Amino acid sequence: MNAQPSGTWVPGVRVTALSIVLTALAGGAHAEQAVKLDLQVWNLSVKNLDTGPSPYHYGNSGNVFAGVEGDLHALANIPGASFSLQYVFFPFMRGEGQPAQDNWQGKAGSYFAGAPMHNDIDNGYLARFTWNQRLLHDRLELAVGRTNARQHFYMANCANVITCNDPILDNATGILPYPYGSWGGYARYRFDSGNYLHSGVFESNPQHYFKGTKGFDWDPGDASGVSWLAGAGAQADFTQNRYAYHYELNGFHNTGEQIDPMDGRLRRGSDGLLFKFRQTLAREGQAAVPERGWQVFGAWSWSADDMQPFSHFGEIGVTRLGPFGRPQDTLNLKASYLRLGARQAAWQESARLQATGRDERTRRGVSRVELNTHWQVSRNLALEPSVQYIFNPDNFYNPSAPVSGDGAVIALQVMYNLGSCLLYTSDAADERS
Repeated sequence: MNAQPSGTWVPGVRVTALSIVLTALAGGAHAEQAVKLDLQVWNLSVKNLDTGPSPYHYGNSGNVFAGVEGDLHALANIPGASFSLQYVFFPFMRGEGQPAQDNWQGKAGSYFAGAPMHNDIDNGYLARFTWNQRLLHDRLELAVGRTNARQHFYMANCANVITCNDPILDNATGILPYPYGSWGGYARYRFDSGNYLHSGVFESNPQHYFKGTKGFDWDPGDASGVSWLAGAGAQADFTQNRYAYHYELNGFHNTGEQIDPMDGRLRRGSDGLLFKFRQTLAREGQAAVPERGWQVFGAWSWSADDMQPFSHFGEIGVTRLGPFGRPQDTLNLKASYLRLGARQAAWQESARLQATGRDERTRRGVSRVELNTHWQVSRNLALEPSVQYIFNPDNFYNPSAPVSGDGAVIALQVMYNLGSCLLYTSDAADERS
């Protein structure tokens, strides 16, 4: 999963057993203010129009995010402490499975085409179960437990969750795809200026994903290593600065075993850099949310390890805030460039020759252009359609297939805040009574 829902917490939902128990422990209605629940349903549909080894295929990925956050100061008189719990279910799946080349990702072939469809091979997974602590007048934030590094280090700057992905982050850091949680610890210190420093270390354990443990195998004995990340950022939203911005630079070190694709040689350690930004250039209106405006966003990431499939990635885009007279919507246009590693390209050529007898050169430079939008249909329902056209597609998900031609992939993400809807319905019923 490339992004996680920020969501609207719904403290008025009282039907869960956990809420009932905490209400009793904390003394009635007091717990209803201390316990925040979240329930969201997302569904992604993708269609390969005319690219990849097997064009015209369709895939679907459904996610139900169920979460709870508890204020331990209110519940147990522990100042600055809270806990977070989130479990994600994977219904409505079509085209998922391992190995990837036999399913939708392999049929699409390239990273850009295949990455939007998430290969959730289990029926659910524990994404987060952490103790959170705020210290030094809330400037220092700490989290420890079962978590995913993307919840702390992935800056979703694209205003669209479908293709806001980073191939270096996905393949070189050793981080599991969201929402697969593992052991981790995270710290962030915020300055008055809005700048911050943060760092974290996370278990890298892909075996728990492949074994279908549902996130409840907490034994780190079969971990491949750990992922260290650290960086700095600067940000201000529209309530703090008329021209809101967010910049973040992170470095990473992955201690796991790296496999040379050419000869299977093993080596430990992989390093790289990750940079993302979003900057407001112009805006209209004095409200917290601009009536209209323009933003630019971009990314650059680099891997220092020649054993990794990709060496660097760059992206630049522009966002129109409030298109068509709707301040809550966005329209985005972006261009991306991805460079395959030399050893990955040579390995693909060798695998292709062996499987098909074709001596075809792998093109190392892959690019795409994409148009997408966020359409807030109602208070609780949002749609994010996108179309991307890929030039010189790589064969990342199906390396032994013939070289693919240029082509397009379309997608539609549907996001429904079911928890907020239930709360709104409950409140409306209370008012009528």
